[in-house]
Amino acid sequence: MSDYGTLETHAAAALDLLRDALALTSVDVYPVEGGGLQVVPNGTAPPYVAVHFDADRPIGGRLHHRSTRFRMRMYANCVGLNDAAARQVSDLVAAAWLDVKPVVAGRACYPIRSETGRDPRLDESTGATVVTISDAYRLESDPGHDGS
Repeated sequence: MSDYGTLETHAAAALDLLRDALALTSVDVYPVEGGGLQVVPNGTAPPYVAVHFDADRPIGGRLHHRSTRFRMRMYANCVGLNDAAARQVSDLVAAAWLDVKPVVAGRACYPIRSETGRDPRLDESTGATVVTISDAYRLESDPGHDGS
């Protein structure tokens, strides 16, 4: 399995957890598609979360994680019309991910951990004023049984 495949399978597992947890809310999930920076369609109304993923790679190249630990960071940009709404989205993301072990075929996943969060900030980049809270999480796995 390539590094890209490992990143994609871990990202898909994390997104499944998030979508399942948010299924009964009005919060939409927008993952990065195709490596571009445009994640949220123009005109999208909050609340929503835009999710970016990044895997650790060794200096000098890509690593096939068949026999080593895989580490991925997940950045959740939680957006609401005001501070309280952005905090609610942030809380929903935390409930979906924090301390949860996703299932990834052929991997033994550790519980997802919180890495850092950023205070609410106003964002007017889309022409409408919204509040964004950015939270970072870490997902790690080793080769092994997937728990299914």
